[in-house]
Amino acid sequence: MLPERRDETLLRAAFIVSTAGEWVFRFALPLLVLDLTGSAFFAAFTYALEFVPYVLVGLVSGVVADRMDRRKLMIGCNLSSSVVVGGIALLCLMERPPVVAVYVAAFTLSCVRPLYFPAFQGFLVDRVPEERRAVMNAWVQGSESLLNMLGPIVGISVVAFLGPAAASTVNAVAFALSALCIVLTATSPVTTLTTPLRQALRGLTPDLLTGFRLLFADPVLRSGTILLTLTNFAVHAVEANLVYVVTEVTGQSKFALGLTVAAQGAGAVAGAAVVPRLMRRFAEGPLLSVGMGALAVALLLPMTTANVLVLAPAWAVAGAATSLIVVGWFTYRQKVVDAEYMGRVVAVNRAMSFTAILPAALLGGWMVAAFPPAVLFLIAGLVQGIAWLSTLFGLVGKAGLNRPSLAVE
Repeated sequence: MLPERRDETLLRAAFIVSTAGEWVFRFALPLLVLDLTGSAFFAAFTYALEFVPYVLVGLVSGVVADRMDRRKLMIGCNLSSSVVVGGIALLCLMERPPVVAVYVAAFTLSCVRPLYFPAFQGFLVDRVPEERRAVMNAWVQGSESLLNMLGPIVGISVVAFLGPAAASTVNAVAFALSALCIVLTATSPVTTLTTPLRQALRGLTPDLLTGFRLLFADPVLRSGTILLTLTNFAVHAVEANLVYVVTEVTGQSKFALGLTVAAQGAGAVAGAAVVPRLMRRFAEGPLLSVGMGALAVALLLPMTTANVLVLAPAWAVAGAATSLIVVGWFTYRQKVVDAEYMGRVVAVNRAMSFTAILPAALLGGWMVAAFPPAVLFLIAGLVQGIAWLSTLFGLVGKAGLNRPSLAVE
């Protein structure tokens, strides 16, 4: 096997193992907190705690990923995650572990994981040839979508069958195996960055500003970041309140909810499988336009009725459209951003888009409590419709032309 393909295979294995492990963690800790406190609110807070560092730590993580040897950083992130989750397993063995200690462990782990993503994206550009990146991006998106579909079922099953302590131990082993996969990649890094973590954390502001400057220097990246933040707002306004709409407002069964979530995952996997072939024939811009438009239609369809017979097919379309958008965007970004600056650009892009999640969820929650579900789907669809039209007639819809990589003078 060629060294490039060997590294690609190991990267795939590292990604799938660590991502699968995260699903066990996501359910082990909330269930532990639920057992300790008997409070659904505190259990939900544990689950939500994971997303806070993606905004707070996410900006810094890109600079660190660009300054350090990404291979070593990924290994360190996985090993640190393994140690923290191992500590959580020990907490689970205590008769009455302090809830504060559980929260501290959860927050610590959530601060480590955002460092991994920009390092992974930068390392992918380092080790995967350009002609293979669309395939790799599609595989990552498809695998993540599949795990999003199966993860809740597998995570709950593992925790219910083994208990939080044993489930956390399995999770710790998963992170260790992911680290091993990275260790087995070629030892000679493409980049020569060897900055220690302590030095990498010094003087972050100039490099952080460079990440913002690079992201907004390219007109397509600038417009696309704004439009994808709008898309995140539209999607999460609905997704955050889907459980309430299906089970409480419309009185459908949990099976209907599961079928809807499964349809979304299946659509995303199918979309990810098709995207590489489409990208051999079409530029990223037109594909992004199609994905944005299909997502708008998917969000508007349940406005007529939130019955599962309409909602599940609509969510399958939404899953496929999301894969088209994500793979097209990632591939374009990898073309125009120099590998040296990829980590900070990815982190800034990701942090900005994540800022839309909380206000979208809160606004969506207010709407479903005050109005019929049709209003929520109408508003979400209209917001996404604006994003689609701006893509179709703007610069993002023309993305994919040959152009030089962005760099800092």
